[in-house]
Amino acid sequence: MKILHVITGLNVGGAETMLARLLGQSRRTDVVAEVVTLMPPGFVGRKMAASGISVHSLGMTNVWTACAAALRLARHIRATKPDLIMAWMHHAQLATTLAVALSGRRIPVLWNVRHSLGSGYAHEKRLTRLVLRVQTALSHKPAAIIYNSRAAAHQYRAIGFEPQCEHVIPNGFEIDLTQGDGDEARRVRQIFGIADGQIVIGMVARAHPMKDVANLVAAFALLRSSRFAAHLLVVGEGMDKPSPDVAAALARLPEGSWTLSGQRGDVPEWLGGLDILALPSAWGEGFPNIVGEAMAKGVPCVGTDVGDTAWVIGPTGRSVPPQNATALAQALMECCGMTGPERKALGNAARQRIKDMFTLDQIVARYDALYDATTGSAAPAAPLSVRREAA
Repeated sequence: MKILHVITGLNVGGAETMLARLLGQSRRTDVVAEVVTLMPPGFVGRKMAASGISVHSLGMTNVWTACAAALRLARHIRATKPDLIMAWMHHAQLATTLAVALSGRRIPVLWNVRHSLGSGYAHEKRLTRLVLRVQTALSHKPAAIIYNSRAAAHQYRAIGFEPQCEHVIPNGFEIDLTQGDGDEARRVRQIFGIADGQIVIGMVARAHPMKDVANLVAAFALLRSSRFAAHLLVVGEGMDKPSPDVAAALARLPEGSWTLSGQRGDVPEWLGGLDILALPSAWGEGFPNIVGEAMAKGVPCVGTDVGDTAWVIGPTGRSVPPQNATALAQALMECCGMTGPERKALGNAARQRIKDMFTLDQIVARYDALYDATTGSAAPAAPLSVRREAA
C-alpha cells in the first residue's frame, strides 16, 4: 500500500509531531509512505528527511502561490499513483481535495483535523474562515475525517462537517521507562540556570495568541505573591521575543524567577525534570501533544479546558477555565503546595493514564485499521472511533 501524507508545513507543531511519530512507529512492511509539504520543510521536515523519510516540498510561500502548489500536487499524484492520501491541517486538506480532482484519479482521501474551534470561527484568521467554509461544503468528499479530539469532532459537526465519516483517533505517546531517576530534574536546572529548591513550572509551546502566555504570566505573578518558591520556564519558537505586554508583566516579577527560551531540539531530554507542566491556551487546542508528552514522563499537568485537554489530564492534574488567571493561579498553588512525594504520586498517575489510554502502539494500530478499511485491504478488527473512556 502506497500512502501519501500531505501537510501544510513541517515546522514545529502538534500535527507535524504526530505525523513524524506515526511514520517512525509503523512496523508494516506492506506500506510505503511519502510526505508532501505545501510549504518549504522546517525543523520537523529536516528531521524526517534525515531519518530516511521521503519529503517533497511544493514551494508554497503565501496565498498567491497556493494554486500553483495545488497544480504541482496534482502532477505528483498522477506520477506517484498513491493508494491512499491523508491530508493534515485545513489548507492541505483543501489543496489535496482539489489536486485529486485535477489528477483525474479516483484515490480515497482522509482529512486529519488537528484543531478545535471554540466559538465557531471567532478566533480564526479571515483566510482560514474561508477555507473552513469551503471545506464544510466539500466535507462529504473525503473517505473519512479524523479528529484528534472528541471536542473538535463535536465542534466541526456543529459548523456543518459531514458526521457520517468521522473518526476520533487521539494522539499517541511512548512511555518513558527512565522516569523518576532524577537526571532530568538536575538537567533542566543546569541547562536553564535554575536554583535548587525552586518548583519549576514549565510551558512548552510556540508563540501564538491561542497559547495565551500572558494568562500564565499573570497567574504566576499571583503565585509568587503568595510566597511560593517557584520558577517559570517558557520555551518554544518565538517565546524568547515576548510581546510588549508580556515583557512588561515579566519585568514586574522578582528577578531570577523566570526564564524564556526560543525553540530547542532537546526538550525530550529535560521535559521530565519539570515539577509541573502548564498549558494556558485560550482556544484552538485539539489534543495537545505537550500535555501527553509530559504525562508520559510522569509530570503532573495544569491546563485550561480547551479541546480535550481536561479529558486527557483527567484526575491526574488540574483543569481550569481558559482566560482566567485567578483560577489558573489557584490550580498552580494547589500543585505547588503539595510535598515532593505527593507531586510524584500525581505524576505517576498521569504516566499510568497515558499507558492505559494513549500509547503510541495503540494509536498506530487504529490508523492501520483505518487504512485497511478505507482501501479494502482488510476488515477493521475494532471500532475506529476512540472509546468513550470515563475521565
